[in-house]
Amino acid sequence: MILVERESQVTRLRELLTGCRSGTGAVAVLSGPVASGKTELLHTLGELAAAAGAAVLHATARCSERDVELGVMGQIFRHQQFSAADRERALRPYEGGGALAACDADLLSHRPTPARVSQAHWQVLRALSERTPVVVIVDDVHFADTASLDTLTYVGRLLRSTRVLLVVAERDAAAEASTTELSWRTALVRQRHVTRLRVRPLSPAGTGELVGELVGPGHDIRSWHRLSGGNPLLLRALAEDHHDRTARAPGTAPPGTADPVAGEEYGRAVDACVRRAGAGFRDTARALAVLDASGSAARLAGLTGRTGPAPAGTLAALDASGVLDAGRFRHPAARAAVLAGMPAAERALLHRDAARLLHTAGEPAPVVAVHLAAARHSAEPWAFAVALEAAQEALRRDDTTGAEAYLDVAEAAADEDRRRTSTAAAERGQRMPVTAAAADEERRVTVTVLRSLVDFRTDPDTACRRLRPLVAALREGRLSGCQIVALLGRLLWTGGSDEIALALRRLERSADLLDARQTAAYQAVRHGLSASHPALLPRPAPRTRPSPRALLRGTEGPVPGMPGVLNRLLRSGPAPDTVRSAELLLQTTPLDDTSFDAVHQALSVLVYADRPDLAAPWGDRLLREAARRDVPTWQALFAALRAEAALRQGDVRLAERCARQALGLVSVRGWGALIGSPLATLELVAAATGRAEAGGPPVAALPEQLFETRFGVQYLHARGRWRLSVNLLHGALDDLTRCGRLMREWDIDLPAFVPWRGDAVAALLRLGRTEEARRLAVEQLGMVPAGQRRARGMALHTAASVADSRRRATLLRESADLLEDAGDRLELARVLVDLSEVHSRAGQRGRARMVARQALDIADDQGLAPLSRRLAAAGEAPPVRPERGTVGRAGGLSGSEAQVAALAVAGLSNREIAEKLFITVSTVEQHLTHTYRKLRVKGRAHLPLSLLTTVERGAGETAGAGGGGRRP
Repeated sequence: MILVERESQVTRLRELLTGCRSGTGAVAVLSGPVASGKTELLHTLGELAAAAGAAVLHATARCSERDVELGVMGQIFRHQQFSAADRERALRPYEGGGALAACDADLLSHRPTPARVSQAHWQVLRALSERTPVVVIVDDVHFADTASLDTLTYVGRLLRSTRVLLVVAERDAAAEASTTELSWRTALVRQRHVTRLRVRPLSPAGTGELVGELVGPGHDIRSWHRLSGGNPLLLRALAEDHHDRTARAPGTAPPGTADPVAGEEYGRAVDACVRRAGAGFRDTARALAVLDASGSAARLAGLTGRTGPAPAGTLAALDASGVLDAGRFRHPAARAAVLAGMPAAERALLHRDAARLLHTAGEPAPVVAVHLAAARHSAEPWAFAVALEAAQEALRRDDTTGAEAYLDVAEAAADEDRRRTSTAAAERGQRMPVTAAAADEERRVTVTVLRSLVDFRTDPDTACRRLRPLVAALREGRLSGCQIVALLGRLLWTGGSDEIALALRRLERSADLLDARQTAAYQAVRHGLSASHPALLPRPAPRTRPSPRALLRGTEGPVPGMPGVLNRLLRSGPAPDTVRSAELLLQTTPLDDTSFDAVHQALSVLVYADRPDLAAPWGDRLLREAARRDVPTWQALFAALRAEAALRQGDVRLAERCARQALGLVSVRGWGALIGSPLATLELVAAATGRAEAGGPPVAALPEQLFETRFGVQYLHARGRWRLSVNLLHGALDDLTRCGRLMREWDIDLPAFVPWRGDAVAALLRLGRTEEARRLAVEQLGMVPAGQRRARGMALHTAASVADSRRRATLLRESADLLEDAGDRLELARVLVDLSEVHSRAGQRGRARMVARQALDIADDQGLAPLSRRLAAAGEAPPVRPERGTVGRAGGLSGSEAQVAALAVAGLSNREIAEKLFITVSTVEQHLTHTYRKLRVKGRAHLPLSLLTTVERGAGETAGAGGGGRRP
């Protein structure tokens, strides 16, 4: 047995044992916190006494035997050291009479044991001591029955001149100690031959010594001491958990470096400490464990029904035992063990009482609801409101498990309310009042919609199924207008067209019954529906352009207005305030379940307003937040929009990664019609990279309602472009013309959204239908204002394809300038390839090669195989690159970057470089910025001279380039 920091106690016990053997009796009282090592000291004394030839009489008092008369003394006199006659004499039930009179001066119990019994016990012990030294050991004496305490007190007074040593162990005195316990302790303390020995928890140094003996050296002793409080029992339990973890997962951590793990043994040890301390300590610890679930430990006195110093004294004793630290459990495993040690029914009742106490005290709903959920208690009149508020707050904290638990309580509370109302009405011989029935239906709709929100975070398909009871109620005409508005808001994501159309018809009939707030919500839903499911709302919204703050103003802050901003954008193009409205919402609206729709719509506005430069950082930020909060559906939808933004910037590789990430987070069924967005991106990527297979699942797997939504026209356009890339001309044209027809019918024919005409023109030209192609090209160019750089650049590219040779180069150069300014490298590369071919046919080989190099740089970087093959087929030389081992090669510079950097080293200004290479000054600046970053230099003056070799190698090829201007 390992005893640490107990040397002084063992030494004193040895001295008392020596005195006992010499005829000097004594009493020793070991006191200390629960499980501080008192029992180990008693065992050590017993071993020493037995080795010295003494008779060791051991007894352990138990709380469960506190009412057993003379239970402790019975344990003592059943030892084999007594003869049968002595045992019979001591254990014979005493007869009435001869009792001591109650007297406060005696400091004995209030029901004194008859003197004859105590005298008989003393005589038997003294007779034994005349034959051999006697050591009487009583553990947990504070649990001893009253009669045994009286006898021990009697023996303790008379043993001084005998060979009897009485040693007892007790817990520290607590404020809740009984009168009998206090009286017995006082009676002993006043005796001169009584020795008190304090047994304290181990110090950090002592903890380190014991841990070293149990698990070896090198551990973080502070962690072990923090979890145990120096309690040897808890330390041994932690050591067992440590050995268990090491045995099950060997090699997971180097020996001596792992922190202690509070496992099953630790929990059992904590529960043992609490139980051994007595009923008062146990009940206090259990009440504290229950209140700790809501952080309401300050309400402990109210829950236990005990006031004054008692709870504080009990908490102090539990602190000293190492179970608590400053009145709180040292580890969640400790609290869990105490809760697990309670009978389930008792635990539920305690949680119920805690909920009532905290609600009466005015605590917030989440604090109260923790206990309602733990008790599965919903019978309180206030339970529904409290549970509902707590569920909403849990969702804001991303605690979906808690939200589900609180919604269970809310649903059960609604059932309880309905039963109470029905029973009261039945007792009056009436039916449930109409107002009560309506309130009950309102509660059910509210709970169901909230459950759908919880499910939507991880599985939109489950969220859709959750709404089926409400859809059934909608079909039966049992939902009010405001309830239909709430349902319709969820159906936009996961519902079918039939359900949405039915909800709209019902709302049209009850729109006059909506109040101002409900009307605003209805209008927001209509705008959102018009933007996402335009086939269901054939009448276009009015084309007015209010200010951004007017657009965002609603009854509940900025959220309701964003659907209108997106709807007007798709129908009328971006207004001067459109982008500012979206940014204002993104800057001012926290992301949560109620604002998600508006935040997603705001990001869509930035994408479809052709501002991917703004959409990309916002998309990245929202993606990070959704990932940090572990909401897969949000991640998927933001990733799909981020993919669209990346594609509009010409970052094909990033677009594919984001689209595939989006599809991997939610099932095909869960996506519903929204799957058209990531699938469209993958189809466009497949077309750009020259893949022989389309990027999405087979058509049969697509949802039926896809082609009734804006996501369907995106998919039709993307699939049409892919079919065009694999020479399926008629199929491509079918997709593109169907896309255009739907966009016209729905009044969302916006080239900045879906530029279907450009690809339709390409298909028509390859089919020899030139006049139709020309009409579409002219139509597209006339639809795009000059301020929409990307859409205008693409329209000019389309117009160039049907223009005569004299105007084609001019249109392509203008298109390239706009696309470069817009930042769309994919569309820029497509224009540059066409421009290179125009120069080549005109015999301007130098210009053709220079333009081809720029196109090939983009194609190589993004894997645009079709463009690379076209350049190779045209016989254009690959871009000039530095030799192996040069600075450009080592720095990872592209050919264009190395060429621009070399000319900068040669002393040319940015404008001179632009004129020499037939590129814009902006392109020169971009190439130099990339070069500085890759070579890790501060500026032009720090560029290495070795880059000049690029100028020498490229001089011959650029010499033949004639003319000037912005583009070759």
